[in-house]
Amino acid sequence: MSGTAPAAGRSWRLMVEYDGSGYAGWQAQADRPTVEAALRRALELSTGERPRLAAAGRTDAGAHAHGQVVSLVLERGIDPERLRSACNAHLPRDIVVRRVEPVGPDFHARFSARRRVYRYLVDQGEVAPAVGRAYVWHVTGPLDLEAMRRTARALRGRHDLRAFGSSPRPGGHTVRTIHELRIRRLGRRVVVEVTADAFLRGMLRSLVGALVQVGQGRLAPALVAGAVDHPDAPRAPWPLAPAHGIHQWAVLYEEEPSR
Repeated sequence: MSGTAPAAGRSWRLMVEYDGSGYAGWQAQADRPTVEAALRRALELSTGERPRLAAAGRTDAGAHAHGQVVSLVLERGIDPERLRSACNAHLPRDIVVRRVEPVGPDFHARFSARRRVYRYLVDQGEVAPAVGRAYVWHVTGPLDLEAMRRTARALRGRHDLRAFGSSPRPGGHTVRTIHELRIRRLGRRVVVEVTADAFLRGMLRSLVGALVQVGQGRLAPALVAGAVDHPDAPRAPWPLAPAHGIHQWAVLYEEEPSR
């Protein structure tokens, strides 16, 4: 990144990491702490401005982000490293700006994004963890990962996923493309990684909830597959996975290589 402050009215891209345990999600709310409100306050203290913020995704209450992307426009020029340092000085310790870079005026964190990557962590230990319990969903008993993977294959591709979530816009469509849905074991953890063009509200929690029920033998894979591309499908009957196991991992744009 350049050490020269860009011209006034420059657009910026921030990469933000946060522990969502103490927040009611990304989006600002009148009476609850949110990540957006904390970042906006840090920017105001750092620059004297109150820019509009656009995030690549609106994470749920309690969900975490490792690569949230935020776009904004500042009227006055500032060195990117100085902006990052100033923001971090005014942010609580559970929110960090990892990267700041100038972008073109047409860049928008949400609308310019091509793919979003989320990881969900399921803990499979004999007892729930004491350390890290705010970042995983503890599930007792064995999980049939092969049955979960077979179910995942039916969910890949472009489908109407209204049974798994709702559009973030009133009356918006519920068709999404799942590029990858991978399930792997890492020690006592099962990692469900989903790469999609965009996510419906509640979609990741519903997908993981269904997959875990399949892995436990409580839900037939055919029932999950049958909920895809169903124009009159009701919301899924299986329970949602808790939000605190969600990790928004990365956002990919046109100029970046796909995962």
